[in-house]
Amino acid sequence: MSTSHEQRPRPAARGALLRDPVLRVLLLFTAAFTVWYALPGTGASAKLALFWPIQVLLDIVFAVFSARMSALPGVSAAHRRFWRLIAAGAVFLTAGDAAQGVQTFATPVDGMVQGGAVQSGLVTCGSLVCLLAMVLHPTNTAGRERLRFMLDAATVVAATAVFVWYLSPSVDLGESGGALLLALASAGVSLAGSFGLVKLMLGRNMPFTPIAGWSAGLASVLIGLSTGLTAALVEVTRPEVAMLARLLPCALLAAVPRINEANLRADPDILARRPVRPFSLMPYIGVAAAYALLIVSLTRGSLDVRVWGVVIGVLLVTGIVVTRQLIAFTDNARLLGEVDRSMQALAAQEERFRALVQHSSDITVIAGADHVVSYASPAVERTFGVPPESVIGRRMDELTVAEGRDEWRARLDDLLTRPGASITLRLRVPHLDGRARWLTAVVTNLTHVPSIGGVVYNAHDITDVVAFQDRLRHEATHDALTGLANRALFAERIAAAGGRASVLIIDLDGFKAVNDTYGHHAGDALLRAVAARLRHCVRPTDTVARLGGDEFAVLLPDTSLAYAEDLTRRMHECFAEPVEIDQALVPIRASIGAACGALADADALLRDADAAMYSVKHGLRDRAAL
Repeated sequence: MSTSHEQRPRPAARGALLRDPVLRVLLLFTAAFTVWYALPGTGASAKLALFWPIQVLLDIVFAVFSARMSALPGVSAAHRRFWRLIAAGAVFLTAGDAAQGVQTFATPVDGMVQGGAVQSGLVTCGSLVCLLAMVLHPTNTAGRERLRFMLDAATVVAATAVFVWYLSPSVDLGESGGALLLALASAGVSLAGSFGLVKLMLGRNMPFTPIAGWSAGLASVLIGLSTGLTAALVEVTRPEVAMLARLLPCALLAAVPRINEANLRADPDILARRPVRPFSLMPYIGVAAAYALLIVSLTRGSLDVRVWGVVIGVLLVTGIVVTRQLIAFTDNARLLGEVDRSMQALAAQEERFRALVQHSSDITVIAGADHVVSYASPAVERTFGVPPESVIGRRMDELTVAEGRDEWRARLDDLLTRPGASITLRLRVPHLDGRARWLTAVVTNLTHVPSIGGVVYNAHDITDVVAFQDRLRHEATHDALTGLANRALFAERIAAAGGRASVLIIDLDGFKAVNDTYGHHAGDALLRAVAARLRHCVRPTDTVARLGGDEFAVLLPDTSLAYAEDLTRRMHECFAEPVEIDQALVPIRASIGAACGALADADALLRDADAAMYSVKHGLRDRAAL
């Protein structure tokens, strides 16, 4: 059956009803006139004199609080229109009962409870306006769901009609056609109102809270029954009971908009929180009740018009239920077919996805918020050299080289605070063969997705790219012949060093003669030999560079001029041994200039070292003294 939106009100909403002053006053007023009408000792004429004023007062209460509901802040446009139409219908009811009250006072008739033509016409108009409000209110259902919803509502209304027919005393008055028509008319109005209420309560856009809805439904049924009871009660000279039977449902109906308003003020989200259930028990309860009534009516032993009405009603309910179930069977068969096709498509997609993952060169790893791996794709074996099963259960920081680990761990901690966000990391991971691999990974926080529940790493092996970039960077900053830093890298090291430092400028003497005598290959060999000996003389923190041709430079951070001059002497000692080239011993002769100062003025420091080198080269200083 269709979805029901019934919901038990929260304690705050229930307490609001008990504390509401208007509802308290209305309850006391209802109790007072109930006791007055029920107690003997007062004539029917006196009770009739107050019947229509009380009826009009209840109508006014119903109209006023329906209008208040339409102006309540936060009410949607559809709900506002519903309550405005209900208020308009209540105005018609008020006018009709007021007109009948005036007529009754003008021409009093003992036991005059039923209305005349004017009252009946205005009440009928008011009932139609209220029915229009219920019919026009959107239920937010469409298509097959709307059809099932309408059949469910029809089932409940048909079951209600069976009870209204069976319980109406006028059904037995076969000789009184007027009474029978009145019973049928009142039953029709009651059923129409019941259908509207059931439609709203089964829909997805109920304009009133559950308590208000059930109160309105009960009032509608009681009003229909009281209309049918009126003629019978008057005939057996019990008009005061007929009056009370007419007033009590009207008092309950008048309280409905105030109940709804009190609920909404205490809990504004009560309508939005109504749970969506897969089906409603109301139609099933209606069917069971109709069959139970059929069994009870058949035990009377005679098939009169009342029992035949129940039989016809039960057959109608059964027909609606069978139709509803046939539609459900058809829909279920269609849905099962769609599910089968969806499962086949899903299986094909799963097979396709598995094949793509199995043969993908990219790595997919899922780790929880604690960074423990829960899934690893087969490509892990090509990158780590181990099967993916051995990676599961290990922490991500165990799978990476320590270098840079703290930085990316901090970025991951920040990522975990932003569901759905992504970052890009460069990771260095060890391989089983001992060589490290470089990965670039797009890391996405999908801990909020139930089917994943973790952080997804989509990584690509960029080891060759990193090696190529390193080679290009090295070639751009190092001398191709000697492997020493070039002039650009040397200037960069000076700029980055800061503080004080010493600089050596080294220029080979007689290098042109070596090229001319032994050839350029011999000159290249001599340059490589000089570079090797310079590297041997300096510290790991020092920088040896080839500035060009046969000119070299050495940066000595955080040293004094005395240290530089001592290093110069050691370099001359290293150069003392000649270089063997093509079975010839080629001597190394070099002029070395040293300078010391602040690296903030690097140009001046290089000029001083260069000037010192030229002083040595031209004999102005004794190189042996250095």
